[in-house]
Amino acid sequence: MKLACMTLPYATCSMERALEGISRAGYRYIGIGNPHGGIELPDADDSRAIGQLDGLFAMYNLQPLQLMSNAHFKIDQPIERARQRMQLAKALGIKEILTIGTQSYRSFPSAPLTEEEMRPINRAYIERYKQIAEEAAALDLIITIKPHTGNTATAADMMETLQQIDSPHIRGCYDPGNVEFYEGIAAADDFPQVAERTHSLIAKDHRGERGARDFPIPGTGDVDFPAIFTVLKRGGFEGNVFLERVDGPAVPELTDQRIADARMHLVRMLKEAGFKPE
Repeated sequence: MKLACMTLPYATCSMERALEGISRAGYRYIGIGNPHGGIELPDADDSRAIGQLDGLFAMYNLQPLQLMSNAHFKIDQPIERARQRMQLAKALGIKEILTIGTQSYRSFPSAPLTEEEMRPINRAYIERYKQIAEEAAALDLIITIKPHTGNTATAADMMETLQQIDSPHIRGCYDPGNVEFYEGIAAADDFPQVAERTHSLIAKDHRGERGARDFPIPGTGDVDFPAIFTVLKRGGFEGNVFLERVDGPAVPELTDQRIADARMHLVRMLKEAGFKPE
């Protein structure tokens, strides 16, 4: 089991500062995708920039495992944007691209779209992802989708969407913090319904009622991670776990401490479930 930290908590910093903090906190694996200090990731054909990124990863002894790509895979975007992102993942040696499903709110939480409005959106999503699955197969990539309202809102919704796409190259990335934040349900009760199609997991905690924007260090909020990790272990899970958010002041030194604390909590809980996290 590989325990990775996304660079997202350092979004206001440079990529190098993010990698420095993550490495110092004891991680050896990362997830990338968001801009750093306003600078986007390079295109796949920018060999010089790709080389510089690879050099930074090597300098800090970090291996990228996941590329976050929500905007590039939206159904209102040209398929070429998704192709470009897949080519970037391939150029960086990354096997998994993280995306989301459809979104079912004009404005969360008070203005949901109707079932009638969502129907054609969800149909278009399935058709687009069948096409994306073919592209991913050609590049030997896995595209994961995670809970974010709409057709991935809950484990049951994720499972239905994955069954409709019906490709081994499109799998689930369960995010318990999102499930509790957007849906107001206990992720530990929800998760077993999609466990068998889960390729990776976002270790995001949540605290408070539905819609409360409180995502603390994993293991200090309301998400029952021990129960979720136990289900993963019983199912023979061989994927990766990613730390995404540890909310707090956007001060790099404080972020360093929060991700180090998060690693401590996650390693303990994963070991208690029977995993050997790296």
